[in-house]
Amino acid sequence: MKDATFSKELEEGYYSKNWPAEAVQYSHLEPYLRCWLDPEAVFKGKTVLDIGAGECTYTRLIAERFVPHRVIACELFRQRMLPASRVNSFSNLHFIAGDCFRLPVHDESCDVVWGGGILCQLPDLEHAIAEVRRVLKPHGLYVGFEPNPFNLVILYRYFFRHHSKNQYLLTPGDLGVFRAAGFDVQTTFFYAKFPLFRSRFLTTCLGIHARKA
Repeated sequence: MKDATFSKELEEGYYSKNWPAEAVQYSHLEPYLRCWLDPEAVFKGKTVLDIGAGECTYTRLIAERFVPHRVIACELFRQRMLPASRVNSFSNLHFIAGDCFRLPVHDESCDVVWGGGILCQLPDLEHAIAEVRRVLKPHGLYVGFEPNPFNLVILYRYFFRHHSKNQYLLTPGDLGVFRAAGFDVQTTFFYAKFPLFRSRFLTTCLGIHARKA
């Protein structure tokens, strides 16, 4: 699956069955950042690009809580962002339609690229990481998290629950594409409900911290 090419048609077929009608709540997501990151240190005063922003939950959380200079929500489908954009009250939060393989921002214009569960839906990952590198400033940071492929609950959801046909089980080994693109990469297994828990098999998330070298 990871050798396949991303299909916009398959992705639209999955998400268009349930376009959001209202802005999605996001305050409950803060532990997914705080239990393995220092989000103030990562985001404060920075220009942040959220790739695959979806309903813009993490984008809005970052804009409200962590004092970034600017946050850009980038999402393939405008319909997913519309409710959030209509209620937006943050002057530093902007919305733009685009895909991860042709990010609609200038070269070396972002301090941080954030990805919340997006890499596991990009089977041609090398292409996407090249774009991340392009838009990051020197020593810029990619930070985000993915489902932990070693966790039994995640495995059950992948094999027995409905999900996008583009999705695959992203492993720490797949993150070698960051190193090949010139990033220093660190990973952290975590579970937001138990912040100090770091088990490879009992946690639900794989955190990624990749610094452009």
